[in-house]
Amino acid sequence: MAAAGGLIGYFGSVGWEKSSWVAGVTGLFVAVAALAVTVWGLVLQHRAGGGAGGGGQHVAANVRGSVNLVRGADGNVRIKSGSPGAPPPPGTTPAAYAAPVGNQSVTGDISGPVNLIDGAKDVELE
Repeated sequence: MAAAGGLIGYFGSVGWEKSSWVAGVTGLFVAVAALAVTVWGLVLQHRAGGGAGGGGQHVAANVRGSVNLVRGADGNVRIKSGSPGAPPPPGTTPAAYAAPVGNQSVTGDISGPVNLIDGAKDVELE
């Protein structure tokens, strides 16, 4: 609030022509800084494997049983599966599950558990 009041006072004292020039130059520097931060963010995303073709996993199907998506596991992975689950009841709406990061997602009618695992050292599902 104090900064806005200070800017209004400054712009009023130097005149509208100079204040317009100062605002334009300031906007230019803010835009250049925003562009640099955006490019840097895209570079970091690409390095982390989140770019195009970066190993995303997606299942879109009706599944009688469980769904396990494992990516980036650094160690042993053991999955013990049980018997398939019952089919989803007719007329049910598709369920949607999505991981918060890593581009892993499962959509559809799933009758068993859904496990989305990314970057684990050792995984054992029973």
